[in-house]
Amino acid sequence: RVVTEHGLRAGYEPSARLLTEAARWQIVDSLVRSYTGEMTGLNRAPGTVTDDVLALAGELAEHLVTPDDLAAWTGRFFAEVQSLPGRVYKDVTDMLQRQQHRLTLLPLVRLYEQRKLDLEAMDFGDQMARAARVARDHPEVGEIERGRFKVVLLDEYQDTSHAQVVMLNALFGGGHPVTAVGDP
Repeated sequence: RVVTEHGLRAGYEPSARLLTEAARWQIVDSLVRSYTGEMTGLNRAPGTVTDDVLALAGELAEHLVTPDDLAAWTGRFFAEVQSLPGRVYKDVTDMLQRQQHRLTLLPLVRLYEQRKLDLEAMDFGDQMARAARVARDHPEVGEIERGRFKVVLLDEYQDTSHAQVVMLNALFGGGHPVTAVGDP
């Protein structure tokens, strides 16, 4: 609702349709199967690459991180690790390889983002990230929502993502009556 009612403030079309899990998978699978870019080091079946791209796209959205942000962070991280003295242990090498795999997937994540824009569609991760950005960057949205809801009850708080926390804090932080319920 935040995206539908207030998304235009941030340039998001309120008419963007929400993709189902099956539609998301089909879109990314078609991108993976037609992709001719570099895939060195990813010895995975196309279906597994599809799952990996969807997982990475979802994590980026959940943490309000762009593919460019991730690429820049990874470059700095590689440089920092390589500047350290001493032997590189297998666990560190394995972790660096996982980072390299994520970089290899980023072009596909970008293609997925572009395809969603072309289709005027979004997935759940996009919806939450957009709502968080709208709420964070446009304080008047929080004023409107606080006027609409005098008390807020958050259920299943243990399942709240970073993007949801940003959105909720922007909308209802600063002393608004909020109760959160969740498993320890």
